[in-house]
Amino acid sequence: MSPSARNVAQYFSTTVQDSFTLLADTDDPLLVYYIPRRGGVAVQYPLSTAPAPRFQINAYTPLSGFFAGEELTNMNGTLSTTSYLGSLQQLQSEASARGFYITPAPASKAKTRFLVAGYEVTNGRIDVACAQEFIEVVTSTGAIRRVPVPRCFTRQDPTQPYDLDTNVMYRFTSTSASSGSVVAQDLSFQATTLPGWVDTIRFLMATGGQWDHILTAKIDWEIKTSSLTRQARFNVNWQVLFEQASTYAAYHSNSCVDSEVRGFFEQLSQCGAENTCGIRIEYQQTSGAWGPTAPSDANFVNVVTSVQRRLQDELFNEVRKYTPPVNGQISDQRTASFTLRANYDKLALNKNELIYITYNPGPSNVSASTTLNVSCLLGGFEQGSVTWNMDDAGCRALLGQP
Repeated sequence: MSPSARNVAQYFSTTVQDSFTLLADTDDPLLVYYIPRRGGVAVQYPLSTAPAPRFQINAYTPLSGFFAGEELTNMNGTLSTTSYLGSLQQLQSEASARGFYITPAPASKAKTRFLVAGYEVTNGRIDVACAQEFIEVVTSTGAIRRVPVPRCFTRQDPTQPYDLDTNVMYRFTSTSASSGSVVAQDLSFQATTLPGWVDTIRFLMATGGQWDHILTAKIDWEIKTSSLTRQARFNVNWQVLFEQASTYAAYHSNSCVDSEVRGFFEQLSQCGAENTCGIRIEYQQTSGAWGPTAPSDANFVNVVTSVQRRLQDELFNEVRKYTPPVNGQISDQRTASFTLRANYDKLALNKNELIYITYNPGPSNVSASTTLNVSCLLGGFEQGSVTWNMDDAGCRALLGQP
């Protein structure tokens, strides 16, 4: 359900609201959909004493190729939108305390973007091709030396140079979040870094630091929502209503244009006494009771439109003015005016009439995003397996451990 129709987030703490985008359900008032704002590396056995991140990393030195003899880093891992169980546990706890139950939201569209040192990876892939070029350098003795200089490009865009001094990845491939599925998803990736990054990554794996300057991902979700189908009812005193319409038409020289007719119905819709204004509108609230206040501005606009459509033909005659084309004109011009209608059937009606209308603002899209970070990882390289940093209270809290 669209947040403008029912703001279910108001029932949760600011901490939960900071961690999730929350949506209500149109049919089940107790169901709450969630979209995580943050996620990270997927972890197996997260509540155990030895959580196992789904991440591997090692260094190797190629014997051939452009980077022969230089140390590179290989890594592969899986990122999860629901890896931060601490936040999810708090959401579950607060939902249960209020009688709600939760489920991941269905997303009609999902766009995944990996950022590698600020460089957006297109199509989930980087593959660098390099060649050597030689430049001539004059030494202090006047001798001329030919110095090899690497020229690198990505295979996706061979027209733009790829800077080995500022970029990180030599090769990078990843999966993308699926559209038409729920927001609880895993993304896997494989990567090989360029030379010169091994020491930096070794330091991160020794301290459990944040990888934001090296690797992050973001998923932009599009959630299709709808609003409740609502009802309004209006009591009509036709004699008073025609008096109001007659006075209004006389003020506008007995010929109203579209915007003036619209203004007439907007004035009527804000009146609360049918014997004074000719009409009284009541709205069905979410509790089922009837009241004079529209649940939202959108509901008011929908009712005004419905009332105008229902009553306009009873009160006014629409007269369309046709302007014939002249030389030089490309299209015809048509305008309309409205004159008061002598509706004797309604004028003879002595009793007030109660009319119900049903309206729905229609579907709308809600945009939300999930940012995926790499952090809290220890080990790898010569130590073999990667472990979770259980010595850090913040890292434990991400997994829902004290």
